[in-house]
Amino acid sequence: MSKNKNANTLLRQQTLLKFIPANAGIKSADLFNKLKSEGFEVTQRTLQRDLEVLSQYFPIYSETDTKPYLWRWSGLGINRTHIDSLSLTDALSLMLVEKSLQQLLPPSMQRHLQHNFEHSRRLLNTLKDSNSENDNAQWFEKVASVMPDIGFKPPSIDESLLTEIQGALLKDQTIVVSYLKTKNTTAVEYSLMPLALVQRGHVLYVIAQDITMGANTAQIKRFAMHRFQTVTRIHEKGIRPQNFNLQQYLQDGAMQFGNGDKLTLKAKVTEELAFYLNESPMSDDMKIIQSEDGSYQLSATVINGWQLNWWLRGQGANIEVLEPQELRTRMRDNLRKTLAAYKIVD
Repeated sequence: MSKNKNANTLLRQQTLLKFIPANAGIKSADLFNKLKSEGFEVTQRTLQRDLEVLSQYFPIYSETDTKPYLWRWSGLGINRTHIDSLSLTDALSLMLVEKSLQQLLPPSMQRHLQHNFEHSRRLLNTLKDSNSENDNAQWFEKVASVMPDIGFKPPSIDESLLTEIQGALLKDQTIVVSYLKTKNTTAVEYSLMPLALVQRGHVLYVIAQDITMGANTAQIKRFAMHRFQTVTRIHEKGIRPQNFNLQQYLQDGAMQFGNGDKLTLKAKVTEELAFYLNESPMSDDMKIIQSEDGSYQLSATVINGWQLNWWLRGQGANIEVLEPQELRTRMRDNLRKTLAAYKIVD
């Protein structure tokens, strides 16, 4: 048997063993379908041959008392942890999420998963090198996730500081930090109660309660992880605010850098922008109506925050804000500053 077939056969038989339940039987037809779902192109004859070979080395057997025959583990094989390993689907999934998990999981959890990451990488490399006939094995090289930007590099993070914050977050402990705020050249000291870690694009944020001035005036704020200069962990149990819910916090638009207030945006948009917005609406109640003059009128309830302003500026001449007046004035002032920067006067 060639090296290529050896690798594919070994993985297939290992996967097959995993599909045989410890406390119940399973039909050959179900095993066949499970192998197919994992991307293995097999025949019923190949399946039967695999089962017969495996039964010579592992305590599995086929019940012949009743039909359909069921394959199961014998009493000696109930504890089968020695063959419980990653399936090809598991390996592909772990490789796709490895990069994001590294910053969102504390070191103790990362160490637990590191073996699985390395196993997944070896498994996929082996199948790739052996030109495996399993189509699923090639999936990792056929999919990708990219950022919708011009290629900005992620900011550098001090891993030791991240480890301290992850540990405090895990144990609900407070921290004392020095933090470099935007436009500042000198770090500011804060006492914080970490509440969450949120990955937003390339930037990792620490969501924390600022308890610097005491619990009575504490506010929940966002801190960019790469701006921490020092972190000292206070090994005492802190008090998480009872009303904090991460999913609700995100749903309220906190990561759009506003205070959660919403506004009804009314604007005139070009046909091109109307097309893209209809494909990907900016809110559940968004409406775009074509006017008699051929222009398109946009109406949508959106969160009033930095993200909205950034998006509006990026649309240039494709959008004219009509309401609210305050937002229209802000956009007009920004455009005047842009014209002045290019030495263009109106």
